[in-house]
Amino acid sequence: MAVRDIKPFETILLDRPAIIGPFDDTNPECLECYSKVSVSGYKCTKCNLPLCGPQCEDGPTHAPECRVLQAADPPISVEDQDSAHPVYAAVAPIRMIHIMRTNPDIWEQVDRLMDHLEDRRKETKWSFVRDDVLPLISERCGLKCEPDMIERIIGIFRTNSVKWEDKSKGLCNPIGHALCPLFSMMCHSCVNNTRNTQTMGGEMIVRAAKHIKKGEEITTQYRGPNAGNILRRPDFPTNWLFSCDCPRCNDPTELGTMASTMRCPACQDPCLLPASSDIDSVWRCTSCQREEAQEHVIQVVQGLEMQLDAFPYSASPEAWEDLIKKYQEQLHDDHFLCMQAKRMLLQIYGAREGYKLDQLSRELLDRKIALCRNYIDIFSRLEPGYRVWKGRLLEELLGPLTITVNKDLEDQKIDKIQYILRYKEIVKMVKEAAQCRQFEERDTKDEMIGQFYQSWMKPLQNGSRD
Repeated sequence: MAVRDIKPFETILLDRPAIIGPFDDTNPECLECYSKVSVSGYKCTKCNLPLCGPQCEDGPTHAPECRVLQAADPPISVEDQDSAHPVYAAVAPIRMIHIMRTNPDIWEQVDRLMDHLEDRRKETKWSFVRDDVLPLISERCGLKCEPDMIERIIGIFRTNSVKWEDKSKGLCNPIGHALCPLFSMMCHSCVNNTRNTQTMGGEMIVRAAKHIKKGEEITTQYRGPNAGNILRRPDFPTNWLFSCDCPRCNDPTELGTMASTMRCPACQDPCLLPASSDIDSVWRCTSCQREEAQEHVIQVVQGLEMQLDAFPYSASPEAWEDLIKKYQEQLHDDHFLCMQAKRMLLQIYGAREGYKLDQLSRELLDRKIALCRNYIDIFSRLEPGYRVWKGRLLEELLGPLTITVNKDLEDQKIDKIQYILRYKEIVKMVKEAAQCRQFEERDTKDEMIGQFYQSWMKPLQNGSRD
């Protein structure tokens, strides 16, 4: 809960992982530096697990599990290169047990977190924990720790951990999942008001994405906004064992965006949506009152999603336009699948050879502008505030808007006052895009980013002075 008003971009929380552990289903990797390794390569001389080399054998990250696993009887041997070994699922709980015994302050923070253990023990997939992970730790390696405590640790980790990346190896390089105990205390809302970022220094920083008023709950987001509630909502009880009751989940229209709304097969109006906010509600057309079972709607949406996933990005813009039209025969124009296809298309216009900005007709320039504005309108309601995606969409808008405003002035379709008004709109977008980029990790490209925005400003500034 905010104890005072918080401005956008203010740092709310800075946290560091209590531990980082490999994914349960990871293929062989070095447990010190997380690089991929060969099972026929170097093995730790103590615990026999694959490592990069002797330089990683005595590292501090690998040390906790090495001390435990070297006692395994029989010794652990990872021999399959292309499948996961249960030992990797045992690493995170072993590391957390080490924290429990050596760092009571951090363990006190971790111990406050929910494990949902009673419900997790009922899950079919918990049999892997019971039949593979627990015996490996307690029986085969002889680690003295109550099985209930090991299960609780695994429950805490599954409920609260986040994907973690090695930023030193570039963007999108996931190495496992991390438990950040302070960050884990934050509550979820699909319409959240913060942005969390992993820093180059290995910390989790949480900053305000919008103005947060005193007394307002400070929230994070467990699942991204891109999919509609038809697919998003079941994830919460499945993965986090709670039902979300945020404003988006409680609204069948998803804040007026119609992100899951279908066309009615009877009257063809785009008015088929859940009849209530219940997660298993029947779907009803608000125009003709026809009803459809939720299971049927899910089946249709999943089929269309598979088609979209298989649709080649290399397809022509005309093919993408045809796909959108085809989808809009069954879905609301702003259905999340239509919006995903539109996002692809708006990126193609202006980037692909034959469709670069200086090659686009006025009709296609206006089409790109309309696609960008539509996307920003929909997702600004689903994810309000300053967002990375919004900065990128605003950048997509800068080019066609600049070209069309200058062309309209040149062709005398607008007068000087109209030009200045449109120029001010573009300047505002440039500034907002730059603000949205503040949520991205800073690096040596900062100077290039500044030059990027100056390149858009210069022709506009020159035009405004003519």
